[in-house]
Amino acid sequence: MRNESRKEFRWGIASLVEEPMPSYAERARHHEELGYRDIWIPDERLLRNVYVSLATVATATTRIGMGTAVTNPYTRHPAHTAAAIATIDELSGGRARLALGAGGGLDAYGIARTRPVTTLRESIEVIRGLLANETLRYEGEIFTLRNAQIDFDVSPVPIYLAGRGPQILTLAGEVADGAIIGGFATESGIHYAQDLIDRGVAKAGRRPDDVDRMAWIYISVSDDPAAARTAVSKMVLASLITSRPILDKLGIDIPPALRDHLDSTGWRYPLETPAQASALLPDEIVNAFAVHGTPADCLEQLKAVRRAGIDHVTFVPFPPAGDTLDRLAERIARDVVPSLLEQ
Repeated sequence: MRNESRKEFRWGIASLVEEPMPSYAERARHHEELGYRDIWIPDERLLRNVYVSLATVATATTRIGMGTAVTNPYTRHPAHTAAAIATIDELSGGRARLALGAGGGLDAYGIARTRPVTTLRESIEVIRGLLANETLRYEGEIFTLRNAQIDFDVSPVPIYLAGRGPQILTLAGEVADGAIIGGFATESGIHYAQDLIDRGVAKAGRRPDDVDRMAWIYISVSDDPAAARTAVSKMVLASLITSRPILDKLGIDIPPALRDHLDSTGWRYPLETPAQASALLPDEIVNAFAVHGTPADCLEQLKAVRRAGIDHVTFVPFPPAGDTLDRLAERIARDVVPSLLEQ
């Protein structure tokens, strides 16, 4: 078991792109004022363009880091990703980060997620080469580049790999600057991920501190614990579905009624409302994938995450009914984080 960490605690926020684009600049400035260290913007489904959104953040702020969370090498070629993130890095004065994953929802575009580990490994090699100002000749199993180069001066950008499964978490420990541990909110879940990252670190002969380990935390804070539980429940159900191959490793036992429901829906992305998802899920499953409840409840859950050796978290906020994203971001910064900084 890992000892409780004594490193500086870092905390970021994932921006919800469902919010209207005109509010992005104002929201980014607000997050920076609240003390968040990073803003992460997703590149999934047909959401607002991630690089347009990051450019908006870059020009509206002066200190906060920013990155993709996550983009993938199936819908965007890694060479184009390298040029795009280099543009954001230039625009922001060196504040960009790049997070890659295997991609979700690809069937909607008729794209097969084939050989994800090889594809991600080669993507990192291509992106790193281009961000080193190289003229890149590259012959991989997936990607081929013939004298490709970025036609403006660029600098390296930290590259994170996001995952839940064994192979990608191990790859993160082997080759990435950081690992994003997707959606685990208990010590056992974090330890499962940490052990896999450490396996990759050992394979590559790296030091454990060579890899920044970030926990991706779904969170809802409310004086009404039931409302907070409901707010995170649909995302918890989605996390349960996408974690199906590793549920036994996480010690999660699905009740028969819930298993029957998931079997009947083909374990597809949930269409239930948050209230319907909440009714389906037992407390132990909600607790496994999300931090929720009063500020004191959330603090205790986050202390457990820190005991598992995590000093960098990104909060993915889910406002309870009647609340707003801005108020929830304020409450996390005011009522939860200060006590964590004392740990």
